[in-house]
Amino acid sequence: MTRTSIVLALSAVVATGWLSMQCSTNSAMPGSNVGPDGSSLQDAGSADGAVGADAASDSGGESGQESGGAPNGPTLGGCPLFSPEFAYNQDISQSAIDVQSAAYLATLKANAPDIGLDYPGGEIYNIVPASQPAVPVGTTSWFGFDSTDTFFFAADAGAASAPVPASVQYENMGTPNEDHHMMILQQGTCQLFELYAWAPTSSTQGWSALVEWDLAGSNEQIPDNLEIGSTTAAGTPLLPGVIWPDEVAAGEIQHALDIVMPANAIAKCDYVHPASDGAWTATGTFPYGGRFRLKASYDTSHVTGSQALVVIRALQKYGMFNTDISGETRSSFRLGGLGAGQGWDQADITQLASLTWDDFDVVDLGTVHTMAGCN
Repeated sequence: MTRTSIVLALSAVVATGWLSMQCSTNSAMPGSNVGPDGSSLQDAGSADGAVGADAASDSGGESGQESGGAPNGPTLGGCPLFSPEFAYNQDISQSAIDVQSAAYLATLKANAPDIGLDYPGGEIYNIVPASQPAVPVGTTSWFGFDSTDTFFFAADAGAASAPVPASVQYENMGTPNEDHHMMILQQGTCQLFELYAWAPTSSTQGWSALVEWDLAGSNEQIPDNLEIGSTTAAGTPLLPGVIWPDEVAAGEIQHALDIVMPANAIAKCDYVHPASDGAWTATGTFPYGGRFRLKASYDTSHVTGSQALVVIRALQKYGMFNTDISGETRSSFRLGGLGAGQGWDQADITQLASLTWDDFDVVDLGTVHTMAGCN
C-alpha cells in the first residue's frame, strides 16, 4: 500500500465511518519505514491484567527519560506518559491567557453552564508484559505511531492485531449501545493500544478504531492533513486525560486532563493542537484541543478531603483539554474506575462539580486549524 493509498483509505473511513460522526496497531519494525502489514509510513515530523482503576502542543525530540534511563515526568505502569515536551505534560500555570478568553467563557456560561463528573467512573487501562502475544482485532481503522517515534502509519485494518489479554477489561464492558474505550499498556515496549467502538461484539471484534501510541515518544501529533480522530473525537490519546485513582492516591497528577463538552459548546470545523480533527456536528465556539486553566485564585476553603484538591492543583498547573462531545447538556471530566471500592471517596471527588466557568481562563490557543470542506 503506498502512502497515497493510505491517506485515501483513511479519507474513506472519515467519509463513511465513526470518525466523521465524532463518536467519541502494531508497530513497524524499529528504524524502518514499513508498516506492520508492509505498507509505507507517513513521516510525522508486570503481569497480565487490568489496572488503573485500583492500582497504585507540538513536540520536540526528547525521549521523555533522564540520561540514566529513569522516566522523567508522569509514569504509568513503569512507562513514561509521553515526553516532558508532550502537550499534556506542559506546566501552563504562567502561560498567557488567550485574547478571546472572556468571550469563550461567556458563551460557555450561556450555552453549557454546568460542569460535572460521572461517579464512580468507567475508564480503565490494562497492563500486559512485553511477551503478551498479539491477536487479530476486528476494526474499521488501524493507525498510530511506530515504536521509533518517527512515523505515523495507517495500515490495512484487515490485518490489525494488538496484545489483548484474555482478562482484558474496558469501559461499559458487557453493556451494548454505549461508548466503549479499551486501553492496553505494554510494558517493555511502552506501546499504548487504544480502541473505540459504540457497541463492539467482543473484546477483539466489532471495533471502530485501533490506535497505537508510543508512550516513550515525543512527536505524538497526528498529522493535520489527515484530519482524523482517534479514540477521542479530537484525535488525542485517551490515557493521559483521565483522572486515575492511583495518581490521586499518590498525591499529584503531573499532566493535563480532558473535559468532554456538549455539542453547543464546541466549535464546528475548528481545532488547535494537540487535537488533529474538528467537530462536524457541533454548534458552539470552543475548538477541540483548546486548553483551560483553573485560576490560581480559586478558593479551596470549601473543599474537604484530599482527592478533589489533587485534581484542582493539576487543573491549575496543567489545565484541561476539550477533546470530545458529550451526550449530555453538561461538560464532564473522565474518571477512572469500574465501580465502588476503586479508591474513590464519592463525597470528596464529586466536589469537582462545584467548579464553574468563572473559575477558569482559556490559555492562548495558538494556531487555529479549520478542516477542509467543513462548513
